[in-house]
Amino acid sequence: MKLYEHPMSSAAFKVRALVYELGLPVTFVTVDMMKGEHKAPDFLARNPNGKVPTLEDDGFCLWESNAILCYLAAKKPESGLLPTDARGVAQVQQWLQWHATTFAPSTGEVMGETLYAKFMGRAKDEAKYAAGMEKVRRDLGVLEKTLAGREYLCGKLTIADFSLVSALLLRTPMGVDLEPFPHVKAWVARMEARESVRKSLPPL
Repeated sequence: MKLYEHPMSSAAFKVRALVYELGLPVTFVTVDMMKGEHKAPDFLARNPNGKVPTLEDDGFCLWESNAILCYLAAKKPESGLLPTDARGVAQVQQWLQWHATTFAPSTGEVMGETLYAKFMGRAKDEAKYAAGMEKVRRDLGVLEKTLAGREYLCGKLTIADFSLVSALLLRTPMGVDLEPFPHVKAWVARMEARESVRKSLPPL
């Protein structure tokens, strides 16, 4: 298997972490987005959206990071990271979809005006940053209530935890403060204590 990715992609963080967690034989291929490699015809043949991460497994190409998480976890059912019972599946999908529709866009706004702005050499838009931070704090409130009295989002470790924590791995340069959210802070600490998550972090 090959994973086409970029070190600074938060969507790629989660997939790298799961690969390490499961010990899967995956080769990481860095896509140089500054050179436009994600728009090259051979890459678009794998992912017509021109985005990372993209997984290739013996001719089968898969995009969307949460779909990739499901696929990889299904290859190691004994890990328990992808439940098989109806309620367990629904809970995990609930969080994966909430991440895609709500949490990722919120944190993406903040990342866009901090890390990505710096990376692209442009000035930070303070108004956009403030609006994004308001949404992030709203979403952290949802997580805080959920994590009260439990260690992981679904009660036990699943791919949902790998997915959502990826949005907070670069919280310091993003300016996101977890002190007002002690349950979220403890959950992030548990996830970051895992070797697989630590290994997925980009060089900063």
